[in-house]
Amino acid sequence: MLMIPTLLGIMLVSFAIIQFAPGGPIERIIAQLQGTDVSAIGRVSGSSGGDFGAQAPGSAGTDAVNSQYRGAQGLDPEFIKELEKQFGFDKSVHERFLLMLGNYIRFDFGESYFRDISVIDLIKE
Repeated sequence: MLMIPTLLGIMLVSFAIIQFAPGGPIERIIAQLQGTDVSAIGRVSGSSGGDFGAQAPGSAGTDAVNSQYRGAQGLDPEFIKELEKQFGFDKSVHERFLLMLGNYIRFDFGESYFRDISVIDLIKE
């Protein structure tokens, strides 16, 4: 009887944590472009090729100085907007939550960030 509200509550809490925690896909792409990306193993072990928050040489601030993403200085604001659209961050928070619920109902878990196949295919493997 309380299973559905409990599941919705768990999904809401996990969605909020994932959406508002730093280090999302856009920050990862920015770090890769600037050469400051560190692998997950490097972050845990402390052996890193660079600091995630460090600014790459020669990328002094331009129009992206006021960006909400660390390290976005020196990048075209239009490029940042394209990334936000690609990952759905151009939509409001409640719209992203409803889209997530709809995708979960259809068993559409998206594409893997690390391998170029769907998550459901990874689960099947």
